[in-house]
Amino acid sequence: MLTNRFIGPAALTAGDREIISQGLTALLRERSIAYEIAVQIAISRGLDRPDVRDFGLPDILRLSRTI
Repeated sequence: MLTNRFIGPAALTAGDREIISQGLTALLRERSIAYEIAVQIAISRGLDRPDVRDFGLPDILRLSRTI
């Protein structure tokens, strides 16, 4: 049975932290590229820039700092 228990950073091994860190770095890179493309499209169409929160960038950065 799955539970929704939060496992804090203290419960992670160094290996776990490294894998999570690499994953978050890759996710941040991909989401940042997607955001930049969306900004370029919005500007070219005369629209407002998209919100970085729509791409989860602040959340990814927050999680990166947590681990």
